[in-house]
Amino acid sequence: MGLFGKRDQQSNLEKILNHELYRVPTTDTSISWADSLEGTLITGATGSGKTSAIGKYVGLAMLNKGFGMVIFCAKKEERERWEAYIEHCGRADDKIVFNKSSGLKFNFLKYELEREGDGSGDVLNALNILMNLNEQSRIYQSGNSGNKDERFWDESLRRLISRTIALLRLAGEEVSIYNMRKIVVNCFREEEAKRYFYLTKVAFSNEQIDKRVIDQAFQDLTEWKSSNYFIEVIDTIISSSHYGSEETDIILDYWLKEFANISEKTASIIIESFMGCVEAFIGNGILKEQFSQGLSEELSPESIIKEKSILIIDFPVKEFGLSAIYAATIYKTAFQNACERRDLKSEIDPKPIGLFIDEYQSFCNPVSDSLFQATARSSWVACVYITQNLNNLFFVMGDSQPQARAYSLLGNLNLKYFANNADITTNEWASNLIGKHWIDVYSSSYSKDSDLTKSKSMQFHYKVTPDHFTTLKTGRKENGNKVEALVFKSGKLWGDKDSNFAVVEFKQ
Repeated sequence: MGLFGKRDQQSNLEKILNHELYRVPTTDTSISWADSLEGTLITGATGSGKTSAIGKYVGLAMLNKGFGMVIFCAKKEERERWEAYIEHCGRADDKIVFNKSSGLKFNFLKYELEREGDGSGDVLNALNILMNLNEQSRIYQSGNSGNKDERFWDESLRRLISRTIALLRLAGEEVSIYNMRKIVVNCFREEEAKRYFYLTKVAFSNEQIDKRVIDQAFQDLTEWKSSNYFIEVIDTIISSSHYGSEETDIILDYWLKEFANISEKTASIIIESFMGCVEAFIGNGILKEQFSQGLSEELSPESIIKEKSILIIDFPVKEFGLSAIYAATIYKTAFQNACERRDLKSEIDPKPIGLFIDEYQSFCNPVSDSLFQATARSSWVACVYITQNLNNLFFVMGDSQPQARAYSLLGNLNLKYFANNADITTNEWASNLIGKHWIDVYSSSYSKDSDLTKSKSMQFHYKVTPDHFTTLKTGRKENGNKVEALVFKSGKLWGDKDSNFAVVEFKQ
């Protein structure tokens, strides 16, 4: 395609993004497809109507415009609510529900190592998902995303996982959680490595050694190998055509020299960290049954994007706990990566795809989500994140500059709805975003002689004071089923006075 052809194609894509997604209620302001790609944040206290009114309005708009969507359920009732929305919009044929009873499976290791595309088979992609699981586990259990000391252990764990996957692939073995665990459980410590080197040297020696010694070494090695999966894999690699290559040397050196010779304490911590990542996949449960084996074609992120499907990930956190966090992390990471590989120019009838997450603090990854949101527009992903307040996000951002991390993410969610809230931090942040203006302040005073003196001065005050957010309508019968919110988007003007915010009203 020539230069002008590419320009025309890009121009057509930009025209598509000018389509209206919805009009903000009680205003004449339109939210375009392009606006939605800049990210949407909805905050509000429990019972404020942020989900039942604002979230519903935005979600229905995406469904009505034919967007594909991936929706994560934090609560048990969410699936039924979304199914009703989908039915209402005439999109029932596009619906896919992924839950315990669906029979669908998403073996993320198989997907990452065998999917189509130039990056297929890259160990790093599978590694990143497993490391994200480690991060989410830490956040869920302690609200901490790691300090400097834990980062050292994370890097050690990262090397262990990477080398485990590479070892299995070199041996032609299936890369599965089960096989990875067998490698780590059976890997050598220092004395075992020495014994292995001795037995292999004697058993296959060309030197003049007593035949009985050779036979005994061979027998010992054979018996050991029969009960040790790690040795079986190592021997397969040594006997293969890969042996002697640079990659093979690096992998074997790690297992037979580096890891085998680190201190017992260090090794035990690294191994225990690995076991913490994979343990949930070993016992009976959704991770073993639906994320460790099998790969349903309709769950392929590329298929969701291409077919504009509506995928409901229905593993509620309140019901499945940490397993639900793992399930969401696995699919969200794979989906985000697929979106970043998206080739819009090759698509017929390209449309944005929505990533809709209520109770976002339960699914937030401090690092990957911020990086993804920074480039989501170019991938045509419209993220909608709903949470009660900023402190929810501070809590999951770790010990190292949690506020800076949270603000970095929030700064890339350009369209913001603030429903009723009593959280001081959130309200002050919203007031500061909207900004201040000069107002006339009048005062009066009496002198000793009872003379009245009046004065006027200009003072710089909030356009919307923090306490105002506590007065917004929260829906239900007593408010006529009306939910109020303040809407703000940088670069967007609202109403006749061209204000940078508006108080808007949604039906519940």
